[in-house]
Amino acid sequence: MKFLKTLFILVILSACQTNITEEGFAEIGIEPSIEPYRMASDSIESSSLSPGEYIIKSAYGSMDVSTSNFEKKVDEFKNLVTQYNGNISDSYLSTNYQGLKSFSITSNIPAADFDQFILDVENIKDFSDISINANDVTTYVLDIDSRLSSLVNEKEALEEIKLEAKTTSDRLEVQNQLRYINQDIEMLKGQKEYYTNAVSYSKLTLNIREGSGISLFSWNYYFERSLNWIESIVGITFSIGIIAFPIFLIFLLIKKLKKRE
Repeated sequence: MKFLKTLFILVILSACQTNITEEGFAEIGIEPSIEPYRMASDSIESSSLSPGEYIIKSAYGSMDVSTSNFEKKVDEFKNLVTQYNGNISDSYLSTNYQGLKSFSITSNIPAADFDQFILDVENIKDFSDISINANDVTTYVLDIDSRLSSLVNEKEALEEIKLEAKTTSDRLEVQNQLRYINQDIEMLKGQKEYYTNAVSYSKLTLNIREGSGISLFSWNYYFERSLNWIESIVGITFSIGIIAFPIFLIFLLIKKLKKRE
């Protein structure tokens, strides 16, 4: 009877635990998937934290470059990312109706070097605009540590009860509770690893746009546009020729047949 009462109390405590879902990520508007980051160890750190110890930095910027320097500036930025031991997680190249290119690139830089990295990016070309965000998630990490500590204590208590269980049904009941607690512990560890990895790297999403410095009175602007028009005209002419040539041959053949008649 004493065993069942103890088990009942632990079940109630387990039911009172806050649902451990990915809502913890949604609360601060952070995507839970960050591929380039390395996973932390599975150990539970119980060290005390103070506000500001877990800060996730991200930046969004754009720069306009001339057509002649577009490829050069893109390469310089990629080389700078490599120099800072960073990595590129996403890139996208697009072209507008004028034929001008836009290259969007997302890089992940070690957090300790991020501020200097931003300054060095500006040495490549001044930002047209830039916004830098810093998100302090220390509170969420403290909450995770607290929940983990509570769950670990509960797990240890259940394991002791399992050893004292007299019947198979009692042991199975305790084992069932342990399974759910282990799942919650692993999920919390995953959240802790995410935050640990997220603060290790800072993200810059940069949009490099072709076209700055090309005015309507620039010969380079008209030269680029002329090349595009010539290419289009040649393509259209060639396409029409492919269609028109067989039609012309058929026309000549019909004309000869009519003369013979």
